[in-house]
Amino acid sequence: MRRFQPDSVRAQIDETLRGLGADERTRTVCADVMYDTDLMGVDSHGISMLPYYASEIAKGHLDPTAVPEVAHSFGAVVRVDGKRGFGHTGAHLAMTEAIAAAGNFGVGVGVVNRTNHYGAAGYYARMAADAGLMGISLCSTANALQVPHRSKHALMGTNPIAFAAPVPGEDPVLVDMATTTVPLNKVKVYGLKGEDLPAEWAVDDAGAPLHDAQEIYRRLEYGKDGGVGLLPLGGQDFFTGGHKGSALATMVQILSAALPGAGQPGNVDGYQDIGYFFLAIDPAAFGAPGDAGEYVRELRETIRGLEPLDPDEPVQATGDRDFLTRAERLEQGVPLADALVEQLRGLSEEWGSGFVLVEQR
Repeated sequence: MRRFQPDSVRAQIDETLRGLGADERTRTVCADVMYDTDLMGVDSHGISMLPYYASEIAKGHLDPTAVPEVAHSFGAVVRVDGKRGFGHTGAHLAMTEAIAAAGNFGVGVGVVNRTNHYGAAGYYARMAADAGLMGISLCSTANALQVPHRSKHALMGTNPIAFAAPVPGEDPVLVDMATTTVPLNKVKVYGLKGEDLPAEWAVDDAGAPLHDAQEIYRRLEYGKDGGVGLLPLGGQDFFTGGHKGSALATMVQILSAALPGAGQPGNVDGYQDIGYFFLAIDPAAFGAPGDAGEYVRELRETIRGLEPLDPDEPVQATGDRDFLTRAERLEQGVPLADALVEQLRGLSEEWGSGFVLVEQR
């Protein structure tokens, strides 16, 4: 894949969003989240989402002019009405409110309903870590994507979990993962590259593995035929922990959808109301004798210091790969599949926005 200058990737996101009808405030939040996501190596949730957002706007499912607002507050809790706008803006507001509440109560909770796809869950958890807090970010997702353990058919989404813990003067410890073996948009990325899936991530309704990434993405995102689904973490087998992946997805669904009053999972005709859950925690509020940040630092260094199986591949703590990728891409550029670049060029022509990507030399 060709690499593109990082600043031009952010500029392309902003320019495309402008063409889609987003105002400057919305573009700033969305572009920051999506650009950061691409830098962190989560290629499935950054600039590659623009064609999907455009299709949702064209269908009337996403209002690019919507401004989210706090619809309810009670102590340390807020509920944000996303107004069916870009998920990034509603999520950003809810975590911002949760962070503020944590300053007053030690913990803060923000939930969101009437919203859309919010990008990478890890970004919002890191918002809390940047404020010196521990953060959790969860969301339900549109469409029936994940096959519950022992089921023939998909029901829930990829239902991600993200957690970040601050380390003074360093990058935070970061967890950012789907509760499926792989997120749907990772399947999309393989399709854009013209590659088959490299492992048993998706199955048909007989439990047989599927590998055609383009066909799987088309059927899950647009076909909604129920004959294909992504496996939960742990796969199909009880002895590999597939039931645990389903359990985690169920927990995420309840916290992120039941609390804000979002929709049930499954395939829906028309707009699907998904929800978010954010938690910000002030470690100082617990009055512990030690310093939580130093505890996290020591734990991470202990993990990194373990003897590796392969001397050429040192043990990494969770999140290390993401931040190493960020540093590498800032220096060497952001890789984009040729098929995606052409999709972005097509969006520019269709929506009257500029095409400003610049290849890294």
